[in-house]
Amino acid sequence: MSNKSVIRKNKIHFMTECAVFAAVLCIFSPITLPVGPVPVTLGLFAVMLAGIMLRVKESVVAVLVFVLLGLCGLPVFSGAKGGFAVLAGQTGGYIWSYFICSFIISLICHSKQKNSVFLNFVACVFGIAVCYIFGTAQFTILTQGFNFFDSLKVCVYPFIAFDLIKALCASVLGKTLKKRMRWFV
Repeated sequence: MSNKSVIRKNKIHFMTECAVFAAVLCIFSPITLPVGPVPVTLGLFAVMLAGIMLRVKESVVAVLVFVLLGLCGLPVFSGAKGGFAVLAGQTGGYIWSYFICSFIISLICHSKQKNSVFLNFVACVFGIAVCYIFGTAQFTILTQGFNFFDSLKVCVYPFIAFDLIKALCASVLGKTLKKRMRWFV
């Protein structure tokens, strides 16, 4: 195989991984359970899965594609919403923090050669914490009458159990899928 063929194959591989996980994000994110001003969504689950299964660059690019699709107005955000107003709104910080979440999760999961459910889970917990910090900060800034601690009561505490379950599921599923799908590194 020539050097050009290997480079082309790697580019196609990269684009395929990014496209597959951008699609997974687009499918999972609109699925919501409204429990208050911030809904429970499967978007963070998909971000965790992307971070576990993909290398850092691929996971961040997949999230970038997802956010850009939503920014263009496609209904890929929670509740089948899209557009700039969603990202600039009260809960937009949770969406744009997905970049940082996927970066951190992937960085931790790929720092060791052996992929373990425990390491995946720890990485996901760090990713969840980042999502909470940035999302709650934007919510607090854009919501009048809420300080950061009031926002935690509305935006974080009700979701901790849901997100830990999502992290555990993503950790187990990510390890299993990675083992079965050898084309993911």
